[in-house]
Amino acid sequence: MPQQRSGWLTILPSGRWFLHVPRQALTPSSHRQLIASLGPFDCKKRLHLGNPKPQPGRIRTRINYKTVNNSLKIGPLIGILTVGAGPTFLGNRDHFRDLSLSGKKLGALVYVFTPQGINWEKKTVRGYLYDEQQNLWLETVLPFPHVVYNRIPSRQAERRSDVKKALDQIEDLQNVTLFNRCFFDKHALFRMLSSHAEVAPFLPETKKLDTFTRFRTFCNQHRFVYLKPVRGRAGQGIMRVELKKNGWFLQRLKEKRAVTRRFSSLYAVWKHVRWHMRKQGYIMQQGINRALFQGKPFDVRVLVQKNGTGEWCVAGIGIRRAGSQHITTHVPRGGSIHPLSTVLNALFHEEAPAVETKINETSLTIARALNEEIKALAEMSMDLGLTAEGQLWFFEANAKPEKFDEPSIRRSSLSNLIHYAQYVSRLPGGQGMAAG
Repeated sequence: MPQQRSGWLTILPSGRWFLHVPRQALTPSSHRQLIASLGPFDCKKRLHLGNPKPQPGRIRTRINYKTVNNSLKIGPLIGILTVGAGPTFLGNRDHFRDLSLSGKKLGALVYVFTPQGINWEKKTVRGYLYDEQQNLWLETVLPFPHVVYNRIPSRQAERRSDVKKALDQIEDLQNVTLFNRCFFDKHALFRMLSSHAEVAPFLPETKKLDTFTRFRTFCNQHRFVYLKPVRGRAGQGIMRVELKKNGWFLQRLKEKRAVTRRFSSLYAVWKHVRWHMRKQGYIMQQGINRALFQGKPFDVRVLVQKNGTGEWCVAGIGIRRAGSQHITTHVPRGGSIHPLSTVLNALFHEEAPAVETKINETSLTIARALNEEIKALAEMSMDLGLTAEGQLWFFEANAKPEKFDEPSIRRSSLSNLIHYAQYVSRLPGGQGMAAG
């Protein structure tokens, strides 16, 4: 069985790589350098043994290594895939930085790269390493990563021909794990999940919004209805339709403010909705009367990820309470954050632990079912609705979760990403050594 340990990898601006490990770990101490196999394609790299002196632009990270048949392998190498020109690459740079720093602590080399930076012939990438001292991303040529974490920041970018081609090629590579290939489509999501008997009870009725006849039938069946873009995110484009005594009311978000309009007929609502839909596909979703906390409805936001054993786990759960407009709970659009325990204890008292257990179990059931339909998933966030009676409803899932603001959830999410990469690259953490 290969021996697994942890050491310190240092990459100098000159391009020289150093590995600092215990003297007895590898070869006799007289040998000051060796050849290592890096990445999934065993890219050969000369490693110097030891701990070089600090200098500007030096990148240093804990790294795992093992010897197999007298060959040294180090990793994992985690590549964050995004788009953009050079070091001005796009995406959530704070998230990229945090993941890089987590890799430094837990044993992985994390870097950012783009489709344009891939050399398919040499199986290398032009990557960007985070320099904590200078708060800069430094460009260098690196081996192709074991794990590609898809963080293409928008659906528009993901639809570009060069990006689609790169994702297809990465998906076909042997020994490379690409996870979360693309954004979810809400209509496809519900269609897939509805075929799973264990998930169906949690799904509000959801249909494609395409004709007035369908729209009329759906609105007459339910007390109120949400209209959602199939490719929307962060609450963008959501509308709410409800029949009251004096007419039909449509509510939508305009920036952070709710705009409400009254219509005398449902057909007038349809004409207005159709104009706002334009070229974007929409779904209709049955409105659910959620429980109220401090007088406002809320969503249960759950982050589920695969962990260091490749199993789905709940990384954290937070409450997102709606703002004054009641349409969406997203914080940038007026929502607020509250601890799960505070809300459950206030609403369910001694039953709160049982409700929390149900939230955990339901989230994992949905994640596993979705993973049967969509391969190569490793994380997702999902919004669940909770009624005053404790009934759970699934509203939507996001294949590229935004950063959770709760510090404990944030730490768990970063740790899971690193440990999952170690698991799939077959370079799990071993015996460590102190920082030098």
